[in-house]
Amino acid sequence: METKTLLILITVVVVYVLIGGAVLYGIEHTNELQTQTTASATYFNFTGAVSSCVTTDQVRQFVTAIIQAYDDGVLVTDSQTSASQWDYASSTFFAMTAVTTIGYGNQAPATSGGKAFIVIYALLGIPIMGLVLAGLGEKLDGLLKPLKDKVFIKKNEKIDQLVKTLILVALILLVMSLIPAGIFAAIEGWSYGDAVYYTIITMTTIGFGDFVIGTSDNDYRALYKLLSSVWILLGLASVAMLLSNITDLYKRIAPESKTDDEEKDEKEKNENKESSEKEKPAETKDPIKA
Repeated sequence: METKTLLILITVVVVYVLIGGAVLYGIEHTNELQTQTTASATYFNFTGAVSSCVTTDQVRQFVTAIIQAYDDGVLVTDSQTSASQWDYASSTFFAMTAVTTIGYGNQAPATSGGKAFIVIYALLGIPIMGLVLAGLGEKLDGLLKPLKDKVFIKKNEKIDQLVKTLILVALILLVMSLIPAGIFAAIEGWSYGDAVYYTIITMTTIGFGDFVIGTSDNDYRALYKLLSSVWILLGLASVAMLLSNITDLYKRIAPESKTDDEEKDEKEKNENKESSEKEKPAETKDPIKA
């Protein structure tokens, strides 16, 4: 893929993600604020009533409000609700996880408009993101060429070079997992093992959702999610590069196999050849030479 084409695609993806974040922010943020207000009001009403007596109906209302808030992505602790999941930074990060198919599962549109939008948005964005990741993987592979030439020194066999390339790419992926894991562990308060688990689950687009970054509210949250999005993009491109090299290695090692159409064409050619040989008239001997 040409650099110009790749840059155009990256620009398209960036603009697409920013627009998606803006739309989701507009649709979901208002609903989130309403849910927070309702949950907080229910909480204060409940705690105010506890001092005298608590009725069954009040308890039911309290539990229902908490469950509804949780379903909408709002966690209530003491008198405070959790950081907004639908501010612009969080909405953009969600759009990023949608088009990369990571989908952590901890956050989802609660409104009908948001659900309809994300379906169409993902269907359009996923193919574009696929092209970008393939192009980035190709460029990263090209950037590794000087390093590969240094490591290989001599012109080794193609298969040997591919094996060494796979090892090199795997080491890069390891670094891209271990170093960011240390940063995530420090910021999120996770153990280092959990942070490594998160980075690998994210880069492989499994996205279980049991660990998600940026859920706490702080001053640098928007920048943190932006830099994390860049890391995700580079990580996915590295995985794409690894898969591409594995495919190349398989093609060189595995024996060439013909497709059903190729076998059918070859069979027809052989049958035509046999029939033409049968129809060919037998040679007659020259009586004079005989």
